[in-house]
Amino acid sequence: MSGDKHLPTLHGQCGNERRYLRWCQPLVLCGGLWLAPHVLALDAEVKGLKGPAATNVANFLAGLTLENEAPAERYEDEIIRRSQEALQAYGYYDAKITLSYPAKGLLGGDDVVVTIDPGNPVLIKTLVIRLEGDAANDKVMKKVVADADLNEGDALRHQRYDSLKNKLTTLSLERGYFDSNFTQHRIEIRPWESSASIYLVFASGQRYRFGDIRYLNSQIELDRVKMMQSFKVGDYYEAGKLSQFSQRLSEAGWFRSVAIKPKLNQDDVLQTTSPDAAIPYTQAPGYSGSWLSDTTLASDDADSDFYSGNATEPDTLDSSAVDADARDEKAGAESIATLGAGNDDVNKPVLTTEALEAAVKVAEGGQVPIDIALVPADRHKFETGIGFSTDVGPRLQFGWSMPWVNRYGHSLNNKLFLSSPEQTFEGEYRMPLADPLKDSYVLEYGMSNTDDDDTESLETTVRFTREWKFDNGWTQRVFFGSTYEDYVQADDSGTVLLLYPGVSWSRARTRPKTFPMWGDRQQLTIEYGNEAWASDVTFLRTQFDTSIIRSLGDNHRFVARMGLGNVSTDNFDDMPPSMRFFTGGDNSVRGYSYESLSPEDDDGDLEGGSSLLTGSLEYDYRVTGDWWGAAFYDAGDAFNGWPPEDLNTAAGMGVRWISPVGPIRLDIAHPFDDDDNDYRIHFSIGPEF
Repeated sequence: MSGDKHLPTLHGQCGNERRYLRWCQPLVLCGGLWLAPHVLALDAEVKGLKGPAATNVANFLAGLTLENEAPAERYEDEIIRRSQEALQAYGYYDAKITLSYPAKGLLGGDDVVVTIDPGNPVLIKTLVIRLEGDAANDKVMKKVVADADLNEGDALRHQRYDSLKNKLTTLSLERGYFDSNFTQHRIEIRPWESSASIYLVFASGQRYRFGDIRYLNSQIELDRVKMMQSFKVGDYYEAGKLSQFSQRLSEAGWFRSVAIKPKLNQDDVLQTTSPDAAIPYTQAPGYSGSWLSDTTLASDDADSDFYSGNATEPDTLDSSAVDADARDEKAGAESIATLGAGNDDVNKPVLTTEALEAAVKVAEGGQVPIDIALVPADRHKFETGIGFSTDVGPRLQFGWSMPWVNRYGHSLNNKLFLSSPEQTFEGEYRMPLADPLKDSYVLEYGMSNTDDDDTESLETTVRFTREWKFDNGWTQRVFFGSTYEDYVQADDSGTVLLLYPGVSWSRARTRPKTFPMWGDRQQLTIEYGNEAWASDVTFLRTQFDTSIIRSLGDNHRFVARMGLGNVSTDNFDDMPPSMRFFTGGDNSVRGYSYESLSPEDDDGDLEGGSSLLTGSLEYDYRVTGDWWGAAFYDAGDAFNGWPPEDLNTAAGMGVRWISPVGPIRLDIAHPFDDDDNDYRIHFSIGPEF
């Protein structure tokens, strides 16, 4: 039966009941909303008390709502109750609260004025805070207690007490106290004495250690993976070490996903009979030296009696070992099945190796087995990109990488950059060493073709590098490189082979990564070539670059950059363009075209300089959201000899937008030393470092 026949019939001018219903529905809904009870938050003013306690009262009362615009007087009991609760959190248990209800003007006003005479706060008279168990000797746990800011004679602050409890609970799980609990946790308050007693006793029990570490699905040799492991079996459990290890495995690039799971709950049931053959447990691997070997049985012939069913009950075993199953259900250690007697030789109760090892673990202290599930990264990765800058115009990028080439964790990375003036191919083959994230050999190779104004060059470079990454963020590279270049630079041309050892140090720090509000970058490279080892030119080339980003608040940002370079040689004319210095462009001296600043010959063609000096100061101001305005001053030049006679300078203004694809920069710069151009526009996409 349809319920529609019970609805009253509506008659309207439309003549169509269904259309009339659809037309009326919005009116009915609007009318319902208009007729619904209005709910307004209570506006309260607190007098007689200032500081955090007064703020807490205001916050508590802000959660109280007045329905149907009811007068605040109707909620007097609730207002007083909430005010008292807020004051008690700061130790005021004897406060006198007076309420008044001012008349509201045309512009409204407060619903209630709460006048408070707080009285004397409750002071801590007795304070008992104690760590028991292994935590009593744990420096980290003891520091949490010391930093709790709870002292006898201080005013009672419930938040400090609650904070200490929460920190102890959280930290105990992070540091492996899986059997911990509070044997005492209470506050006794005597308002008539203005005193309080705090009792907080934390029984941590034993601190668990890392147990067996099992790796699943690693395509890389485990010895190499374990080199990044910052803990070993038997070390005290720390959740932070697991997080650090997970991060290291991800940074290695070998795995698509990493899942590290402490086995706090053991689901596997260990057998007590050997799957292959029944052997006495005294002959099981690992028996010697374990607690089982010290077990006292009923008679000298204990083994035979035990298997024949005449042994004494398990209470002859170490009681702590027998009870381990119940205790370890929470701890995650492997459980031990209770030993029993049997008459069938085939089913004689014996311990397998796994069960015996678990028993030994429990006797030595609780341990947490760790499972590490790894999913290999894709063998091949490809990427494409497109960009634009006023330095080189449109730019295409193609990349092909192999995060892991073989079971030793070697990797391969190749990139191709295409633009109108430059086409570059570069790659590296990386061979990790003892610490895969910090130590490695790197074979670098590349080719570059340049046709830009007065420079024509075809360059091939191969470099073999030993790389170290240090904990302080610095990277050191010692290398031997070779460069073969066929070039034309102004009136100089030729082919040259350079063989040179070198060393470099670099460091880059930024936060956040996308648009840094703080950061710095430094790089120093020294290269030396000599005809003694078949290099066509003897030279010493040094280059140093640094950038610093600092901010003042969230809306003011300052960027400073400086670059220095020098080539010392008796045959500068034989040095190829890749070893000479040029400057100008988006990332050096704005207001001048890309690498247009250098010494010129008599025909006005660029020759490249033996020295380089650039500097820049920039101020950025957040206009709104992700939009920033910028003002800058740049100076620099490439020249011969030292010091420079003069530097080219420019100043300008710009816009920064933190887009989803990265920061976009648009600058308009005026060059002070270029009579042919009043301004130059610079546009680029991507991070500054």
